[in-house]
Amino acid sequence: MKKTMEGQFEVVKIDQIVKVEEFKNFYESQSDDSENQLKSSLEKEQLLPLITSRDFQLIDGYRRLKLLSALGREEVKVQFVDVEPSIDLRLSFNMYRVKTANDLTKEVLQVFKSVEKRQGQGNNGKPYDRYAIIREKINYRWKSPKAIRQFDKIIENDFENNLLLNGVVNKGWSLSDCEKYLSELKEIDLTKNHGFTEQLTKGDLTINQVNKFIEEKENLQNNYKDTFVIPNKATSFKMNCVDITDVSAFLRKIATLFTSIPYYMLRGYDKNNLSSELGHEKTPEEFADNVGKIFGKVEGVLNETSNVFVNIGDTYINGCAMDIPGLVKASILKHTKLKYKECIIWSKPNPHPQGEKVKRPINQIEYILWFVVDPSQSKYNLLKYSDQEKEVRITTGAKDVDKNGNVSKKRKSLSKPYKKIYNHIAAQDVDHMIKCVTGKNKPAYDAFPTGHPALMAELLPVIPILMTTDETDLVYDPFGGANTTGRISLLLNRQYLGTELSTHYHRVGCKVLENSIKQINHQDFEVINSEFKEVAELTVAA
Repeated sequence: MKKTMEGQFEVVKIDQIVKVEEFKNFYESQSDDSENQLKSSLEKEQLLPLITSRDFQLIDGYRRLKLLSALGREEVKVQFVDVEPSIDLRLSFNMYRVKTANDLTKEVLQVFKSVEKRQGQGNNGKPYDRYAIIREKINYRWKSPKAIRQFDKIIENDFENNLLLNGVVNKGWSLSDCEKYLSELKEIDLTKNHGFTEQLTKGDLTINQVNKFIEEKENLQNNYKDTFVIPNKATSFKMNCVDITDVSAFLRKIATLFTSIPYYMLRGYDKNNLSSELGHEKTPEEFADNVGKIFGKVEGVLNETSNVFVNIGDTYINGCAMDIPGLVKASILKHTKLKYKECIIWSKPNPHPQGEKVKRPINQIEYILWFVVDPSQSKYNLLKYSDQEKEVRITTGAKDVDKNGNVSKKRKSLSKPYKKIYNHIAAQDVDHMIKCVTGKNKPAYDAFPTGHPALMAELLPVIPILMTTDETDLVYDPFGGANTTGRISLLLNRQYLGTELSTHYHRVGCKVLENSIKQINHQDFEVINSEFKEVAELTVAA
């Protein structure tokens, strides 16, 4: 053994060093670049000594030892410490180490495990202060006794992979959010099988999102029952739409039925029961036949003046359309007394992108099949479309002045929902085609953070409802979902009836209706009426 002149370290044989697996494996391996950089410096000289106990147990310097061995060194510099080797000691020598997320989590976990929960005196003769010891060891990143107590609860109840602790240490998750989840919400989620804990463990949701979703789900369950009524405005039933004719109050009362039916083989709503869902039949013909039978049973709520709109997109196999709209149209005509009037094209300015393997142009249209009960009596209101470049002008006090200095008549500011409706109508320029962006249906996400797996475009029902109903008429959506049809009906001063088979989405739809009531503005609606509706109501034959 050789001693240096200053006595700061000693030189020992490399084979004297004893590796301790617990110490060696505590920190994760560093990047190749970092390894190469260290190796390059060690080729010149070992500047930093290895840290060992007097019996040569290596406490710190495992990476350096590995590289020095690879370089063929027979002797290494070491610094001895005269204390018992421990993980805590290893941590103290690595305060400024570049660490991975797992390293940081393990350090915090080690600190809390190593500091006893006890009372009495410390080694210095003063009262034992666990909080102060922990604060110092975690470099004062968390300081309050409350925060340390929250850490204790998280560590005691965390998932096997320290999911919550890692979220707090590395992702900025709130200690209070984690504590609330463990104390209140986790049991609710698991007992009621909401599924948010599973999404948390998969990394799909943060702890804040999980707490919010569980609370929102509970609020929906507590506030909305299977029958939801807003007097003289809206009724929503949690029921199969084929049973709606059992409710005598709605027989022959529907002015317009507007709905978007489940698309064939495109998505599922109940992962545990896909085979029985509409849209998951073995053949497109079987699917279309089921759709026709459903409308045959729903037909009793219609009367001679009623209109029916069915939004449906096609399904493709190997890039070829299956003609689902054509099959559905034929089946509805077969199973009902409805007459086919027209196919309205829904043109999407922002269609979803599709992969190159599809080998066809981007699908930017869907279809709205239009049926009537009696062509000679069906209601139809002629709309006058404005220039497609026109948008509602919003004034906030000062009058609008054109380039010639003429002061224009001040127009009332429209609230956001009605401004969107106004601009949607103003953008239309071709009869029997509706231009409507897909986009995020914000009202549905306002009702519940995860929305709905197949949200209707927010403004799609506007034109059909205005064309075929008058104010206070009753609009029905048999596949209500998040009640997008209902929201538009209420904003346009119509009444609404909805049915939805899924308990969860029925409740989401109820909240959408409740929120929509707060947005109704009759003055704003009159601006839209005066701008786009012809004075005379026409009853026309097909």
